[in-house]
Amino acid sequence: MTHRAVTPLALTLAAGIAHAAPPRVIYSEIPGDPTAVCPGTGGKEFTGLLELHTSFDGNWWIFKGFIDDPENDVIVYGDGTDGANGALAAWEAMPTGLGDGTSHNFLDSSCGINDSGEYAYGSRLDGATSLTDEIILASNDVGGESVAFRESDPAPGLADPGGAGDEIFGNSLNSPSRLNDGTVCVKADQIENILSSHESACYIGAVPVAQEGEMSAGDDTYGGFSALGGNYFDTSASGLDWIVEADVDPSPLASVEAVVVNGNVQIQDGDTLPGAAAAVDGVFGVRMTGAGNWVARGDVVGDDDWVAINLAARGAFYIHTGDPITTGSAETWGASVGGVNASSDGSYIISGNTSNPDTDLDNVMVLNSETVILREGDPVDLDGNGVADDDVEVNSFSPNDLAINPDGDVIAFITLRQTSTGTTLGDAFIVIDVETGGPCSAADLAEPFGQLDFSDVTAFLVAFSNMEAAADLAAPTGQWDFSDVVAFLGLFAAGCP
Repeated sequence: MTHRAVTPLALTLAAGIAHAAPPRVIYSEIPGDPTAVCPGTGGKEFTGLLELHTSFDGNWWIFKGFIDDPENDVIVYGDGTDGANGALAAWEAMPTGLGDGTSHNFLDSSCGINDSGEYAYGSRLDGATSLTDEIILASNDVGGESVAFRESDPAPGLADPGGAGDEIFGNSLNSPSRLNDGTVCVKADQIENILSSHESACYIGAVPVAQEGEMSAGDDTYGGFSALGGNYFDTSASGLDWIVEADVDPSPLASVEAVVVNGNVQIQDGDTLPGAAAAVDGVFGVRMTGAGNWVARGDVVGDDDWVAINLAARGAFYIHTGDPITTGSAETWGASVGGVNASSDGSYIISGNTSNPDTDLDNVMVLNSETVILREGDPVDLDGNGVADDDVEVNSFSPNDLAINPDGDVIAFITLRQTSTGTTLGDAFIVIDVETGGPCSAADLAEPFGQLDFSDVTAFLVAFSNMEAAADLAAPTGQWDFSDVVAFLGLFAAGCP
């Protein structure tokens, strides 16, 4: 297709986008482009970017990718937002760091890394027996690797109605993460020498904190845990807090999906969340910050979506399909809210589709429900020269793959398209340089930003008189009336967070 001009309505809805510079590509899948080169592979290019995981402080990152080679699985990690800092942790058919003659046959997509850059990932090995080839490997200080968990090793601490003490790990070890003290955490499924009703467990080091078939602190019985894709068992930096997506109180007819934090069910199918139009019908993912804050997302009956955010600095709150994407905005969240994450300081980001009638502009990423930091159709800096002059723009956002780094900027996986033709170009790993010191809400219209005072009232009255977008704060869009004044006064009274 030929890319279209932005309509006046779309311009109004796009107000609030804050970039100190255009989003910049770290890695991409664009054949022949320098950003497509996978580090440590002799020039092989990425053909796929899978799950993005970060350290608790957001500085280190790790992900699985595919490259243009018959042995196409790779694990890449790095720090900061300069692709030159990326390094190869593992490559399919590459020898492991164990020094025992084993090599990688298949690399799992979920992996983890801590604030020191110590990582853990899962692999299926060649050179091992069929009873020992499933493994979680952890980096060590001398450039090698150590076994954190391995098939057929003892699985300690489990309850087994059939007689405990001889349980061993099976051939499904997933969702690894790494605490800041180096401890490796994992979700283990298909544990052997145990009743099938008890064969899955979540471990922090050698300690199982949740086990299938056992009661949680909320008096619910675990019926199992989420599917293999994604780190849906997550912990704080110390391991004192944890979260898991689980089935609870299963019956022969159905299982009930739930968000469980420290053994307590927080949300489950059938609950009606504050502000929701229907009951919870599914849980799609959970995350925990280094400080123990947590987020979750899912859907309700009818397939609209919800996001739950529980932050020490802000308390618990919920965002639903139909809610404004930013405070006072006429543009609302659509039926697919695909990503949510938070930082330990209380900031959070959400991505998803919206009510924007222009389907080439209806995906956004929003910071703190205040600022649209990225929108479908925004230009992107591919060559790193600081200017968006590469005929490349945002096409869509990858579910779950987003995080806030120590500078307050955001890193994410997105899909790119060519601006001039609309042709999809493939996925990219980008950094969004978020402006700091900008408006704290739609009522913060005049400097000094971050402070609401009479200058903001004056700026609103001027914008209202001139029928400018900044004063069009309430429906119906494109009409300036008393509802906009009421919306402004409510935002002003709420103050800056």
